Amino acid sequence: MSATGSRTELPLPDRLPVITIVELKPKVPMAGEALGSIFHIINAASRFEGYQAADIYRKVMTGAPTEYAIILRFDTYDHMREWNNSPVKAQHIALSKHFFDEVKPELSLTGLDFWFDNKPQGTTTPPPKWKMLLVTVVVIFIMLNAVMPLIGRILSYSGLPGLFNTLIGVVVMVSMMTYVIMPAVTGLLHRWLFTIQDSQSKN
Repeated sequence: MSATGSRTELPLPDRLPVITIVELKPKVPMAGEALGSIFHIINAASRFEGYQAADIYRKVMTGAPTEYAIILRFDTYDHMREWNNSPVKAQHIALSKHFFDEVKPELSLTGLDFWFDNKPQGTTTPPPKWKMLLVTVVVIFIMLNAVMPLIGRILSYSGLPGLFNTLIGVVVMVSMMTYVIMPAVTGLLHRWLFTIQDSQSKN
């Protein structure tokens, strides 16, 4: 640290790494072709700016068709959006869709703004990013230490691979935060989070 002093800059929420998750069910006679198309899609994504990593999880259950979950990670939401909206991705999806019986809706874990959509009347802008970051860190810390262990114990009876259990746990946790916890938290803390403008005071 220099004599003049320095400080550590925290990354803005919209500059944090983001992931996108896609679950696919290949057609039984085309399992090999389906897996090959997945690798082609990942290879295409890896050529885009901001690409960081990809993981493929295989779900195998007795008497049920094989399913795959693809997780792509980018360094920012903007870079992930460039890939998602690209003609390259659209072309690969069009060429491979006949290999799959089902492609579930894509789940994107992005920045923090979408968790603070529950704005009170008279507010048109999201809270300051430092407030969103603070609230989200506290909520995630509580979830990781209180909810995730419980989900882990429940999923331990499923017989699924540990990595797939982790994926399910993350999806459950994020879903709870999106639809239950964050709306309740933003409602409880709305006076602190948001700046409410009284339009009548301006007249």
